[in-house]
Amino acid sequence: MVKPIYAVIVAGMTAFLAGSLPHYALAFGSNSSSSTSTPSPTATKSSSNTYDTALNKINAGDYLGAIPLLQQSLAQDPNNSDALNELGFSLRKTGRLSESLEAYQKALALNPSHIDANEYLGELYLQMKRPDLAQKQLDVLARLCPSGCEQRSDLQQQLASFKS
Repeated sequence: MVKPIYAVIVAGMTAFLAGSLPHYALAFGSNSSSSTSTPSPTATKSSSNTYDTALNKINAGDYLGAIPLLQQSLAQDPNNSDALNELGFSLRKTGRLSESLEAYQKALALNPSHIDANEYLGELYLQMKRPDLAQKQLDVLARLCPSGCEQRSDLQQQLASFKS
């Protein structure tokens, strides 16, 4: 009986934190507006636990530690666009840009409306010194968030800073 209550508390805290933490914390799959991916029917509780552990490592800044966990989670559920996005994020943060690009592209192939993956792909393009491609991601975000969203604003600011 304690475990279900714990799960409800954790879910509630996650929702609360997703609305109150700075943007970088939202990169960890807690922002419900960032993705519409749901685990595939073949996803196991183990892959979910592995994914959650990876998110904790990302939150702590341990991107190297998160990568094998995300890869393990994706081995069990390869169609999880959130896990692919987080893998791309972690790979980008560790300087593995070509692998990061591949992960973001896979995430967006599964879910072209994944707001975080679109933003982070734009950020990756800026790291790769490709502002033209970052602008294309900003254009996608403008279509996905016509009234504006944090991801669009963040990429817009980073692109402006890059150009100046």
